[in-house]
Amino acid sequence: MTVSSDRRHRFEPLFDIHPVTGASIEVFYADGLATFSRGGAGWFWWYRRRGFAPTGPAHGPFATTYRAYRDALYPRPRVHNRTFLGLGLQ
Repeated sequence: MTVSSDRRHRFEPLFDIHPVTGASIEVFYADGLATFSRGGAGWFWWYRRRGFAPTGPAHGPFATTYRAYRDALYPRPRVHNRTFLGLGLQ
């Protein structure tokens, strides 16, 4: 069975340079067995130079490559306790 080039490259990691900070980022897919104890498969990103170990924890999971990439470039503030904001949500 041959695998089409689209399918083979579908889950390849993406390396890029953050345009403002100059930091190297990697966007990658992790299945249910390698999701850093976060449950579920999805796209993650972390700061990492190609060929070197990551310099911090993975962020994610995200549903698509694009959402993980956008979060790497423009991270949103993380709110863990929404009750603090008066939203009444937890």
